[in-house]
Amino acid sequence: METMKPHIISKTTIKPSSPTPNHLTAYNLSSLDQLSPHIYMPVVLFYPSVGSHSQSNVPDDIFSRLKNSLSKTLAQYYPFAGRLSDTSSMINCNDEGVDFFEARMDCKLSDILKQPEPQTLDLFYPSGILWNDSYEGSLVVIQVTIFSCGGIAIGVCILHRIGDGCTINAFIKDWAATTIQSHDHPVSPVFISSSILWHNDPPVLSDKLEQGNCITRRFVFSASKLANLKNMVKNSELDNPSRVECVSALIYKCAMAASSAISGSSRPSILIQPVNLRPRIVPPLPENSVGNFSWFFSIMARDESDQKLDKLVSALRNGIAQLFDKYTKNRTANECYSLICESIKESRKALSNRSGVHVYKCSSLCRYPFNKINFGRGKPVWVGTSSSLIKDTFHLVDALEEGGIEALVTLEEKEMAIFERDQELLAFAYLNPRALENVCVPVDV
Repeated sequence: METMKPHIISKTTIKPSSPTPNHLTAYNLSSLDQLSPHIYMPVVLFYPSVGSHSQSNVPDDIFSRLKNSLSKTLAQYYPFAGRLSDTSSMINCNDEGVDFFEARMDCKLSDILKQPEPQTLDLFYPSGILWNDSYEGSLVVIQVTIFSCGGIAIGVCILHRIGDGCTINAFIKDWAATTIQSHDHPVSPVFISSSILWHNDPPVLSDKLEQGNCITRRFVFSASKLANLKNMVKNSELDNPSRVECVSALIYKCAMAASSAISGSSRPSILIQPVNLRPRIVPPLPENSVGNFSWFFSIMARDESDQKLDKLVSALRNGIAQLFDKYTKNRTANECYSLICESIKESRKALSNRSGVHVYKCSSLCRYPFNKINFGRGKPVWVGTSSSLIKDTFHLVDALEEGGIEALVTLEEKEMAIFERDQELLAFAYLNPRALENVCVPVDV
């Protein structure tokens, strides 16, 4: 429907409010930064209208206020306003700025939130940026969309080469704090690549992400359903499984079942899951540390005996424990980073030698407080990401209901047709429910 498409009003480039000092104009990317794929990580936050519920009554300065605060924020996040070098091993901090799109949408925010298909979320990012590894815009790209009711959507895309989930959370929180002029939230990012000992590693180029004829579906696990799921998988060896462990294992199990139904037989599979290592090292890196400081662990299911739900949850718990024991236990940031750098070649070799093995990837933004970020309109009424073109991926975020999880699952279409009807999955998850359920928002939101 045409009214469901945003109309781009303008595109501007927001530069830092003050120039980057000469001694900071070259920002070296770590091996972990270079290993990250050249794609943008998307997050969109939806806020209700304030005062009169009309697009025409939205304060005229809303765009200018956001752009002004963004400019001030970029003065602290100076690498984000630069450009990648030809070798992609460093950022030229030349203050070229960040692409900022202004848009309007001739529908109410509630029209979007009634049944927010993942593909609908793609509308809140500039066209051509999502999952496009040849996009050549700024390192951060932003689109702010105003609805006819006066509600707004703030879509932020950050190139994975310059940071991970912790980074995008820190950046948006700092931008919001600058917008509302919060004196309780000083903006002082810590750049990981500058704060750890530099390693003269050769450039490490990531594999091209495997795309396919995919479809993304949104599943919501309520807190009560998750409590039931956790109770079901508890055993003598696993007394208190986490929400993420339970949801990851259930999705993985049901995805393997869908794959087996299509092929007619079970085949070995791997689930890969990255983990933020910042809080585990000694001393921990702060939440406002910017860059990539995550590493992954994997579990393998060789046959049907490995695909029992409690065994998968236990395998995830053991996998993350081994990861922490190897890389973070009693280790400084430099020691942890050195171990990861040493294992990169070994890990790439293991991942490339996977003929006949079905590889799934799960990433989690749970416990990052996106749903508390205030740009002057209170908390978001909903937080989303996007659909995906990368097959066999699961993306988890906190639901607005405390203790719940939203999962965006991307599979090939034939497998998704089976997966989305899996009764074991649907016993604990709702397929694309209203985003407004159990959320108190204005009637005309």
